Amino acid sequence: MNPVLTVQTPAKINPVLEVLGKRPDGYHELALVFQAVSLYDELAFFKEKEGVRLEVIRSPHPLPADDSNLVLKAAKLFLKEIMGGKGGVRIQLKKEIPLAAGLGGGSSDAAATLKGLDWFFQTGLEDSRLQAMAAQLGSDVPFFLAGGTALGTGRGEKITLWESGPEISLVLVKPDAGLSTPAVYQSGKAVMTNGEKAKGFAAVLKTGSARKIGESLYNGLEPAAFFLLAEVEEIKKQLLDSGALGALVSGSGPTVFAMAESREKAEEIAWKLEGEGWTVFVTRTISTGIEKI
Repeated sequence: MNPVLTVQTPAKINPVLEVLGKRPDGYHELALVFQAVSLYDELAFFKEKEGVRLEVIRSPHPLPADDSNLVLKAAKLFLKEIMGGKGGVRIQLKKEIPLAAGLGGGSSDAAATLKGLDWFFQTGLEDSRLQAMAAQLGSDVPFFLAGGTALGTGRGEKITLWESGPEISLVLVKPDAGLSTPAVYQSGKAVMTNGEKAKGFAAVLKTGSARKIGESLYNGLEPAAFFLLAEVEEIKKQLLDSGALGALVSGSGPTVFAMAESREKAEEIAWKLEGEGWTVFVTRTISTGIEKI
């Protein structure tokens, strides 16, 4: 049976991530920049009589298709809140974005599920309704409904869209070992700042200079990632030694991204690091988000 709808949904990096302090609700107050990149998961939607069924067709690592999966959580939330429990859908997920990598793969899939079901059931929801459901699912989910480039505040769920900067070639490098986001925050190694680096990054993007953008990267969680997994610091060092314009841990890690002056340079850097046994992608920044394919 052919799907009614197929969408692709991108990964993200965080060129700037500032930790401002701890909130009364136990989360941390953040100011961070989201940037969508050309590494995609794919979701296909099929008609079912009732309920939700998820099938994981492809994934770089074992991924359960149960209630721990954000796709299933998002679909059940949509059917409950928007469809009144009526209607049914089967979703097939093909993953390329690595799991637990600091690239937002699960959050991106959740957003694509909400937006895909809005298209699938032709419900014509306002962005504010989708954003409200997205925020229930996770702090990064609201960003992926828009994609492109944005400033995130609060827990990261309050999104202000920015005009995208220049297209920049990237190298993403993920070690086999993972990092727990709670462990990164609880390590005591995160650096607190005041949010000005994130807010000021819009002006850096407007220069259109990949070199200036690379020099302005910042992540207050990076010292914690280095402390918990020394391999991450070694990856960053090798990327910079190989000629990257800048390199940084994305989110809470462990993936490190590097900016390159051209696609050719990115491929050269990637070739040097692939021999170390790490997972390496050559991608680019994009000004789009979830798209029908």
